[in-house]
Amino acid sequence: MTRLPDWPERLDRVVEAARHSTFAWGRVDCCLFAADAVVAVTGVDPAAPWRGTYADAGTATRLLARMGGLSAMAARVARHHGWPAVPPAFLGRGDVALVRLDDGRHALAVCLGAALVLPAQRGLAALDRTRALSGWRIG
Repeated sequence: MTRLPDWPERLDRVVEAARHSTFAWGRVDCCLFAADAVVAVTGVDPAAPWRGTYADAGTATRLLARMGGLSAMAARVARHHGWPAVPPAFLGRGDVALVRLDDGRHALAVCLGAALVLPAQRGLAALDRTRALSGWRIG
């Protein structure tokens, strides 16, 4: 899988749309935001099998539990698509990271260079790259 020639512009559009969004399970959450970024970068939707299958925290939690949790799900999807694991310090723009939030929960974020971003209640939250636990090179 390779990056599309216009991936930077496509990724910018995904990020800009998310900046004006409100968090919503199954529409604007960390997994689908990361998947939307991957679509922008590569044209491939790693979340296609799960889109439309959950719409609240309960159904999202049950879906992730069936997949072994967020970390296991992300690693399995990365292996399936051939995305190599990279140390967080080597994440590049458009790559995906597993991060630890302040409350101890894990989430997926997208690397935009110096910062990792993910959906917040309204718009996007930016985290320092040091918050990444693991990451994957996309494309």
